[in-house]
Amino acid sequence: MTTDWTAFETRLAGKRRAIVDGFLELLRRNTVSQNPEGVRAGSEWLAALMRRRGLETRVLETAGAPAVFGERKVPGATRTVLIYCHYDTKPAPTKEWFQPSPFEPVFRRVDDADNAAFVPFDRVPTDAMAEWRVFARGSSDDKGPIWSHLEALALMDELALPPRVNVKFIFDGEEEIGSPFFGPLTEKHRELLGADLVLVTDGPKHASGRPTVMFGARGVLKFELTLESARRDLHSGNFAAPNPNWRLAGLLSSMAAPDGAPLIEGFEDGVIPPTPAERELLARYPLDLPALERELGVTLPRDYLERMMFHPTLTIRGLHSGFVGAEANTIIPHRTTVAIDIRMVKNQRLETVYARVIDHIRAQGFEVIEGAEAPLPDHLRGRAVRVVDKGGYDPAKTPADLPICREVVAAVERAHGGQEAVVVPTAGGSVPIWAFTDILKLPTLLVPYANANNRQHSPNEHLRLDHLFQGVRTTAGLLRDLGA
Repeated sequence: MTTDWTAFETRLAGKRRAIVDGFLELLRRNTVSQNPEGVRAGSEWLAALMRRRGLETRVLETAGAPAVFGERKVPGATRTVLIYCHYDTKPAPTKEWFQPSPFEPVFRRVDDADNAAFVPFDRVPTDAMAEWRVFARGSSDDKGPIWSHLEALALMDELALPPRVNVKFIFDGEEEIGSPFFGPLTEKHRELLGADLVLVTDGPKHASGRPTVMFGARGVLKFELTLESARRDLHSGNFAAPNPNWRLAGLLSSMAAPDGAPLIEGFEDGVIPPTPAERELLARYPLDLPALERELGVTLPRDYLERMMFHPTLTIRGLHSGFVGAEANTIIPHRTTVAIDIRMVKNQRLETVYARVIDHIRAQGFEVIEGAEAPLPDHLRGRAVRVVDKGGYDPAKTPADLPICREVVAAVERAHGGQEAVVVPTAGGSVPIWAFTDILKLPTLLVPYANANNRQHSPNEHLRLDHLFQGVRTTAGLLRDLGA
C-alpha cells in the first residue's frame, strides 16, 4: 500500500521552526561522555520527552552511563524495527569554536564559512530555514538523528499516519568512549531489544547529499602509552638524562611506516579482501579524489576507498609531553604519552589485535605495565611502557544480498524523492553494531542522516537543517514502508 505523503510534507514544512526550537533544548544539554552527571541528566530528560511522545520508555542502567529505551507497539504489525543512536558527545573545549559556547547553538548559512558571523535562532528566517546550519556539540553526532526520529513519530501521530512496524529505540550513553558496557547491556536485555532489523542512524551521508546506506562498520581499539624516565622534568642544560620522547619516537616509527601503513607483525592476519559484490559497490561509489585532495591539502592514496573500508588503520590521535608555545621551557620532559586508535575490519577481533600490539612493544625491548595503578620500579624507568585507557569493540558487517537490505535501500530512496542511494559495503568509522550482529544475530544497516563534513569530533560541529528535516521524512518513510 503506497502512502500519500502530501499532507506530511506540508505539515513538516509548517512545523520547521517548532522542530528546530525543540532541538535546541536537546543541544543545550552537556552530555559529554566524560561528564557523568550531565549524561545522566540528559538520559532522564530524553526519557521524559519520549514518554510525552507516547513511547513506553525505560532508562537502562549499565556499569557506566545509562542507555534510554523506548517502544511503540503497533496493532497488526508483523515486523519490529530497532533504531540505534547515541546521545553522548565528544568533549567540546571552547578553543577553536567560533562561538561563545559549544552548548549554546548558533546559526550560519549553508554557504557561509565556519568562522563567519553567526546569528541566534530568532534571526533565522522561517521561509529559508533549510538554507541554514546549526552549530553545537552533538548537533550531527548524534543528537540530530534522535530528534528526527522523535519528530517523525510526533508528525505521524498528528496526521493519523501510524507506523506499520513495531518501533524500538535504544539510545546509547557511552558511544563516544567506546560503548564499554553496551555489549553486556545487550546480553542482559536480549528480549527487550529483540527485533527483525536494526537501523543505525549515525555518521555522515555521502558528500553529494544523496541518501546513503552502509552494511557494516569498522571496529575500534583505543589505548594510551606512557613512558617515564626521570622522576621530574629537568633543565636541559644542567642535566644529561634520558629523554622519553626519543624512546617513544623510536617505538612509534617501528609501529607504522611514514605513510601510516601499520608495520606490527601479524596486524592484518585474517583480514578478508572485498568480495566481487563489494568491489562492484566500490566501483560505483562516487569519489572525486582530486577534489578531496584539494579540500584537504594533502595527497591521498589511489586505493583510498579500499584502505578506508577493508584495511585496519593505526592512528596517533594525540601526543603530550613538555610544553610548547607561550608555555615553552628548556627542559627534558620526564614523561611522554601517546593516544592511539586502531580501526579494525571484518574478521579481526579486539583482543587479538591488542595482543599483537603488546607483543610488538615487548619485541622492541620494552617492559609492558598494564593499568594506571601498578607501580613503576626505578630500574624500569625509560624502559617500560604503561598501557592505560584500553577500550573498543569488534567490527561487524551484514551481508549485502539479504532481501531486507534491498527493502531498506528502496525505502530510503523513496523517502528522498526517488534519488539513487549511495550503497557502501562498510563505513570507515566505528559504531558498536557488533552487539546487534554478533549478540542478537540481527541484520543491521547504517542509514546516516547528517551532512558530510559536519565537523563531528572537531570544533565547530554543525548540522544542516535541510538534513534534519529530511531525517524526519526518512524516518517516517522507513516506519511505513518496511511494514508494507
